Amino acid sequence: MRARPHMSPDTLVGRTIDAHAHVGISVKGYACLEFPYCQSLEGLAYRQAANDVDASVVFPLGPDLFFDLHELVQRGVAVPAEEPLSAVPYGRANEMVLNEVYLYCPELRDRFLPFVCVDPGREVAGQIELLRRLEQQFPIYGIKVSPVLCQSPITSLLEAGAAFTDFARARDLPFLFHTTLDPREGYSHADSAFEVIEANPDLRVCLAHCIGFGQSHLERADDMDNVWVDTAAMKIQVQLAAEGSPLMASDGERVPADYDDHRDVMRCLVERFPDTFIWGSDSPAYAYICRRQQGEGVVEEFRLKATYEDEVAALLSLNTSAQRRAANTNTIRWLFGNS
Repeated sequence: MRARPHMSPDTLVGRTIDAHAHVGISVKGYACLEFPYCQSLEGLAYRQAANDVDASVVFPLGPDLFFDLHELVQRGVAVPAEEPLSAVPYGRANEMVLNEVYLYCPELRDRFLPFVCVDPGREVAGQIELLRRLEQQFPIYGIKVSPVLCQSPITSLLEAGAAFTDFARARDLPFLFHTTLDPREGYSHADSAFEVIEANPDLRVCLAHCIGFGQSHLERADDMDNVWVDTAAMKIQVQLAAEGSPLMASDGERVPADYDDHRDVMRCLVERFPDTFIWGSDSPAYAYICRRQQGEGVVEEFRLKATYEDEVAALLSLNTSAQRRAANTNTIRWLFGNS
């Protein structure tokens, strides 16, 4: 028997919801002197309360404990450890997030909707077995997939990882997919994400990071009743676009806006796609100072810095009606459907 949910659409009406935030630790990030490398649930709660954010989706920061830490730290390559500290990808991390919300900080539980993270291609049966055990004790509200951190393609959800889509379908859980438009990225490209979505039209999916501001990709998402797009790490995504990063759509392919001002980009996106965009901060990864493998033999170095206040400023730049859609009604439809 699954644990009874403690949050519902009724409990979230009128509340400002951050749809994309992490808690936990990246051991690789800490060992490599990268930033950010951790965030506690309590710290996130204080940060959000200081900015009048009332509720938040949360999930683990990284899958490091399943991998060979020497390989991950020295070469940036995600190779399963012979004796992993977490028996399955994200196993220990998922359990810790749920413990923080429900056991360690119960006074904060009414602020948080915990998702679990999964590796879409490795140890699928073991991950499913653990999720079934965890859901008997803790309410789970969705599934986050960050293929680039696992170095495991999103299209694995069409193969061995289809067990995760079956798991979500049986429980009416939404997905959140990390996405990019980087042509070098062999794990999380938006085109691959759409392959998964089109094969599973009954599942609700949010695509993260504005899909790189790509106009045609955003139009494609907007045309689908089961797809939303979040604004996570808006400030540094806009910086990447302004710098011409291959992670983002090129100048002629992205939604027209002033890419010297992330608030203007936010307004243009939400005005163009009012029922599709969802506000999320990506806390604490609204700053990103690290080296990351983007594809086979492709390593990207990031030196990006923003704050939670920058993400809130983007939301507050919208008019009241648009704020309510982006940080409440659209989010609730993604989380719970039309029920």
